[in-house]
Amino acid sequence: MEHEIDLHRLIQTCSTDIGVSLNSEQVQQFVVYLEFLKTWNQTFNLTGITSDEEIVIKHFVDSFAVLNAVEIGSGTRLLDVGTGAGFPGVPLKIVRPDLRITLVEPVSKKTSFLRFLVGTLRLEATEIFEGTLDRFVSQRKGVDSYDYITTRALKTNLILQIGPKLLRPGGAAIFYSSRSMSGLDFLKPWQLINDYSFDLPRRFGRRHICIFSPSS
Repeated sequence: MEHEIDLHRLIQTCSTDIGVSLNSEQVQQFVVYLEFLKTWNQTFNLTGITSDEEIVIKHFVDSFAVLNAVEIGSGTRLLDVGTGAGFPGVPLKIVRPDLRITLVEPVSKKTSFLRFLVGTLRLEATEIFEGTLDRFVSQRKGVDSYDYITTRALKTNLILQIGPKLLRPGGAAIFYSSRSMSGLDFLKPWQLINDYSFDLPRRFGRRHICIFSPSS
């Protein structure tokens, strides 16, 4: 019980530190997420980040910090590519239950965890696709249907090549990075519309959330 109370406090404090408010139900969902991530990780090696503090800050807080970088409307459709154990898509869904999320991940052990997690947390309007982004595009007819594409892990150039096929007019690609992506020639013809930088709580480093829009 004491450990769970400490986890609640850690999650609440760190989210508040970056200006994101969580209610008690959301905090509890993150506690469940963390506990099952650690349990599954013992067998399936889902993440190299294993301490409670690092999971909360480097995975959870880092994921939903994007809510400070861009105003995401109600019912927004978001495609999270190379989501791994659910980052940033699942933390965003917990904080913003109204979002419609599609998680794309090629590794079966990770999609097995995601299916279990989404069911356990009862996350509605959350789809899991097992496969690469190329396979996703080839099998899906719903092009031009997403408001945002997010990634913390996939190669930038792949998103930039395929992204315009998947985005609605006015849509954008969101990259999580440890450094700024402004001024990089290979990003053309995409336009940087926001380079949001922030410090993770407890001196875990500076992060950038770079938001790009395809040029018309």
